[in-house]
Amino acid sequence: MRYAIVTTLAIVEILALLGRLGRDVDDGRTTIEFWTYGTGGADNPAGPFWDEVAKRFTAQHPRVRVKVVADIAHGPYLSVLTTRFIGGNPPDVMIMDDGYIGQLENEGLLMPLEAFIQDDPEYRAGDFPPSMVRDGYVGDTRFGIPWYGGFGCVFYRRDLFAEAGVEAPRTWDELVEVCRALQNRPGLEYPLAFTPKEAFWMMPWVWQNGSSVISPDCRTIAIDSPAFIEAVQFVHDLMHRHKVADPGLARGGKVTDAWSNGTAALIIAGSWDIARFDDLYPQWKGKWEAAPLPAGRRAVSFFGGQHLVMSKQSKVPDLAWAFMSFACSPENQRLWADYGVSPPGNLRVYAMPEFQRRHPHLKIVPEVMPYGRNNSFAPFYKKIWYELFQSKVLDVAMPDPNADIAAAVREAAREMQAVADDYWATHEYYVQGKQS
Repeated sequence: MRYAIVTTLAIVEILALLGRLGRDVDDGRTTIEFWTYGTGGADNPAGPFWDEVAKRFTAQHPRVRVKVVADIAHGPYLSVLTTRFIGGNPPDVMIMDDGYIGQLENEGLLMPLEAFIQDDPEYRAGDFPPSMVRDGYVGDTRFGIPWYGGFGCVFYRRDLFAEAGVEAPRTWDELVEVCRALQNRPGLEYPLAFTPKEAFWMMPWVWQNGSSVISPDCRTIAIDSPAFIEAVQFVHDLMHRHKVADPGLARGGKVTDAWSNGTAALIIAGSWDIARFDDLYPQWKGKWEAAPLPAGRRAVSFFGGQHLVMSKQSKVPDLAWAFMSFACSPENQRLWADYGVSPPGNLRVYAMPEFQRRHPHLKIVPEVMPYGRNNSFAPFYKKIWYELFQSKVLDVAMPDPNADIAAAVREAAREMQAVADDYWATHEYYVQGKQS
């Protein structure tokens, strides 16, 4: 195995993290080892949640114990996991960011899941967002199943919207019109707060205008298309021509600060905080709602997140799959929302009366799901998008009211294409995400 994903983390730090994992207890039961991301602190809700799921699972399988590892922070998680693969003793089941599935499978580390899925009447792939199901494939083989999905949405102040006589915007044009109406309210010079500074948040605008960052085969950079440039120009115009969004945020800052202090009537942010919004901002409790992103030429939002994967080295693959399937059941996914983590991936949850009562703001998920889309998973995507596009366009051109957006995008496109060409000239080719 090549293990090309190994790690820039210092070996001393890795060993310290591994030392925290402890030794297995030989109590005669079969052990399933499960890993998930953690914050490393006492406020990590993933740990208690997975302990509860493990307790429920072992109640049905008394000869099995589930060892939950939930205290490795997101940053070093993949590095520590990689050392376990190298040592030949990886966990049986892991939570994994969708973007890493292709890399792990390209190293031959993951178990194909199709046979388990076909033999399990309790697991139904149709219960999960199609965009996330596709992301679990490498080529025509499925290696990951969706755990939870995050998406972009609009949080808006219902009280301020009612006073201005407007509703949540459904299109780009309506977004500008609604913001102009809200500007008549005291203290709302810039009613819209969003983050043009971060490349991640540029993707939905581009998709909504019918464009992409890279071709489906991950070989051709697509950002020099008229549709792509038009989308970036529209974001620039929201700040510098329409003047409905604070141009200061183009240089950085937190949109939630504007939400918290009441200087924004609507913000574009991620769904992962919906369940905690009342706790985070009690001053607006009962005064806000969430809505899908306004549509450009089409309605699109990113819809991706984390998957459950199985190690190819697992000695108990049938039990490992049983745990994966059990965790994805509607009841356990409802519990996930109750812990205030992120929106569940199983869409059957959203029809449960108890879920609707406890989480009314998550009712938009079934509406967003059909329009969900995720990143390309080109292995060099971070370099081209989060480094080159970020530095050439968002860091320099976006804050400048007089910037030539088209020229900045085309310059970035040339450098991004060179990266893609160089990579595929020296690496084995693969594509993650089932092509539709």
